[in-house]
Amino acid sequence: MTHAELLAKIDSLNDSCSVVEQLTTTLRAVVELHKPMEEYEHLCSACWFGDGMMSYPCPTIQSIKKELI
Repeated sequence: MTHAELLAKIDSLNDSCSVVEQLTTTLRAVVELHKPMEEYEHLCSACWFGDGMMSYPCPTIQSIKKELI
């Protein structure tokens, strides 16, 4: 599942319920933050470990994907 596909999946969860809207908005913000870098799509733009960057998909994105499948 690509980053764009993950965002589309989150958007598809959104309905008229305000609680669900809030949760999907929050989840979407997390996924937007943890996106692949433009020049280095194999790295997460938000995650660091030690002196380097975390590979993409990072553990945050992996966890979200796991729960949506």
